[in-house]
This record gives sequence, C-alpha cells and structure tokens, in this order.
Amino acid sequence: MNLTSATKISILNGILLILLTLAEFSGILQFSLIFTYQWHKILHILGLILFMGNMIIGPVWFMYAFYSKDKTLLKFANRLLQLTDLYITIPGLDLTIINGLFLASIYGGSKNQTWLYYSIILLLIMWLISIPLIYIQEKIYKSIGKETINLKSTNRLLIIWGIIGTLVMIPPTLIFYLMVFKTF
Repeated sequence: MNLTSATKISILNGILLILLTLAEFSGILQFSLIFTYQWHKILHILGLILFMGNMIIGPVWFMYAFYSKDKTLLKFANRLLQLTDLYITIPGLDLTIINGLFLASIYGGSKNQTWLYYSIILLLIMWLISIPLIYIQEKIYKSIGKETINLKSTNRLLIIWGIIGTLVMIPPTLIFYLMVFKTF
C-alpha cells in the first residue's frame, strides 16, 4: 500500500515517541526540566487539549461531511483530516508526551510513580490500537480521494474507524484520570 505523507509521519512519530518513552522508563535517558515546572505543565496541558480535542472533534465534523452526501465537502474533510492530524494531533501528542517525561523527572522518573508506570502501559496500548486505526484511516483517504466515491464502502470504513477510534481514546482518557487524581 502506498502511504500518504500524513500516515508516514504519524507512524514515524509514534515509533520515536515509543522509543523515547521506553528509553526514559528503562533509565537509558534521563530528563531534567528545561523550563520551569509551570511552563512544562502548561505545555503538557496544551498538548493534551490539542491531541484529545482533535481526536474528539475531528470525527464529528468528518461524519457530518459524510452524511451531508456532498462529495466536494467530503473530499475537503478528507484532506482536512490529514492536515489536522499533521498539524494538531501529532504536535499535541508530542507536547503531551515530551513534557510529561520532563515532568516525571520531578518524581525521579516514570518508574518511581505507580500512576506513571500505568500511564506508560496505557500509552503502549493506545499505540497498539492505533496501528489498525491508521491503516483504516489510510483506506478512507484512498477511498474518498478517488474520482468516484463508493459511499457504501466508505460508510463501512467509517464505522470501523469510529469503533477503533473510540477504543484509541480510552487509554489517554484513563491516563488523564490517573494524572489528575494520582490514585496509585
């Protein structure tokens, strides 16, 4: 399958973040604050808002475009989905993870706090679930990018995308809960 640039960048970004997170967890890399704690926290929260916000609202407007039956609007939404993943979701995820690793240094690293340990496990689960999501999303890009759109096939892909996308949202939502309440 010939992948779009958005998909290639998404996959590469995910691999780099996984390696960075695992390197910190295993002690290969150690972080210390570059900015003040407050700035890292602001960047971390900003990243979370961008990342999760786009993961929530993107499917809403994309489904609106699909059910409008306006093929021009659908093609526009298809391109916009790729662009918002590149310029909102990926940078948001990067800000969240990287600043989270810096913030974890305050606690002696992610290995020293139970809630951070579980957060890393949940991140890995999210990335594993994201693999089929990225594959389905790529098929959606290709399906809608064709001259004639097969709405029945695209509808099936969108239903699968919606289900997997919902599953992908569960781990970061649990991480958010752990971060706020630090129940462990």
